[in-house]
Order: sequence, then structure tokens, then C-alpha cells
Amino acid sequence: MTLLQQIDDHWDALKADCIVAKWAEQLKHNENAVRAAVKQFHEWQPLRIYLSATRAMNPRISFSVRYQGQEVASLNDKLQLVITSKTAESNMKYFGINKTGKFPWSSPEAAEFRKHFKNLDPLNQKGRIPEHTLESEFLIQMADNTVKKFDRTLKNIQPVLWAGCPFQFPLPLSGNTGMPKPTPGNIDILARRGIGKETKISIWELKKPGVTAHAIEQAYIYAVTLIKMLRSSSGAFWYQNIIGFKGKVPDKLTIESVIAVSIKNQRQQNIFTSRIQKFKTNNSLKVGNDAIELCVAYYEENPLRIPDGVQLI
Repeated sequence: MTLLQQIDDHWDALKADCIVAKWAEQLKHNENAVRAAVKQFHEWQPLRIYLSATRAMNPRISFSVRYQGQEVASLNDKLQLVITSKTAESNMKYFGINKTGKFPWSSPEAAEFRKHFKNLDPLNQKGRIPEHTLESEFLIQMADNTVKKFDRTLKNIQPVLWAGCPFQFPLPLSGNTGMPKPTPGNIDILARRGIGKETKISIWELKKPGVTAHAIEQAYIYAVTLIKMLRSSSGAFWYQNIIGFKGKVPDKLTIESVIAVSIKNQRQQNIFTSRIQKFKTNNSLKVGNDAIELCVAYYEENPLRIPDGVQLI
């Protein structure tokens, strides 16, 4: 079976149309509450507020408070900063702060917590989770409206936000092993790239430096699954209310699926390009009337740069 056939089979067996429709209904039901909660607080840089689909669909809405992409606390529906003992243990290990409990968002205890992270060296990455740090930096760079964005190689790109928060776009299938699995997955970053009618939906699959395993397959699985979501009965909701487009879902969609990897050696880059070409030979990039564009973005760390931009392979 081809990878596309496997995705189709899992989608049908899961009755994924019903799953994503249920998700859409839950998000619709909670949307006003989410937006009302967001209005009551402001972000405390360098801490940032994230919103997962699971948290957004829960009747008791909560947010993820993160430092460089790594969760350091939660913000509950009472606008209390919540730090569990498990999170406190992680915070002590990575960030040198051991605080547990619930504190009002505007309390002195919460202010002290924020001050600790403000004083940390942002370049000290020892022991932290690279994928989280990478995702955070990409989101910051994507949201930068200056011409220097991505070393001036990418323009007019905006990450998908919901109620102003980075939103972890949910999928009914996961692909982190390189094979479609009937368990929920998340797109690393979903964005819009372009202006006006030229704007494309852009999926970003991020891999930490030196890692390329399953990256191509995962980017493909998530692109196909997203297309199937947008062609489902709840597709208009995902297209308009979450991704942020106006009007109906176009008759033909092109999904840009970007594989972001850090490979400094030119020979290894050539090998990776050959892997993508071989994958394209063995897998259809057409899904009904829709199409997938497989791309690669080579980045470098400290500071984050993508010297060659996004390359269509």
C-alpha cells in the first residue's frame, strides 16, 4: 500500500470526519470564553501563552505558559498561574526555579516567577528540549513584521493564531514514526504565506539539528490529513475560524509542506534532497483536486537563520 492509501484507510476506519466535526463543535462552543479570558491578561515576556486544542475544547479552559517553547506553568480559567510539583521539578532542572502552587496572574508571586525567567540567559540551552526551543524561535521570527524576517528570505508569513495565541493545530492522525497512526497528532507550526489570492496554507515540520528521520514522511502525512480535514463536513470552520481565511474552501487547494532541518554539510544536504526526490517518485502529491508542495528550509541556530529560504524540491 502507498502512504496515501494507508492514510485513507486509517481516516475511514477512525471515522475521522466525525472526530474533526466534534472538535469543531467544541471549539465553536468555547470560542467566546477563550477570547474573553485572553482579554483579561497580557503576556509577560519572555513568557508566552500557548493554546492547545485539548485545552481550548475543555469546558474549563486553560492555557500553557511557556519559556522558549517549554511549558513552565498553566493558566487556568480563574486566571491563576498553576505550577504542579512535576512542572516545578522540571523548572528546577532546566531553569533553576522551584516554585509550586496557584497564584493570581497579577499577584506578587506570579510577578516574581516572571522576573526569574526575564533574567535568564536566553542563549543558555543546556538540557532543554531542542524541538520546543526551535518551535518558539520560529514562531517569534514568523510574527516579526520587519523585512529582516528569516534573513530577508521569507516575507508575508504569519503563524496561525487563535484568540491571539499560538494554536497547536490538531489532527486525527499522527505521523511521528513516518507511518500514519490512528492517534491524535499536532502540526508543529501552521501558517499562511503570501498576499491576497496568492496566500497558501503552509505546514512546518521542525527537526532539531542533525535529525532528519521520518521528517519527509511526517510532513507528507500531515499535509494529506489537513487536506482531508478541509474537505470534511467541518472543513469551512477549520478554514475560516481557525486558519483565518475568508470565503469558502477553494475547489483546488495547494498545501505547502515545509521540512525544516539543520544540515550544514553540503554533501548531506544533497543526500537529503535525493531522499525527497525519491519520495516524490514513489508517492502522489495529488489528493483529489488538491496538491502538496514538498519544500525544505535549512536553518542555522544562534541566531536562527534560513539562508536559502524555502526551496521547492
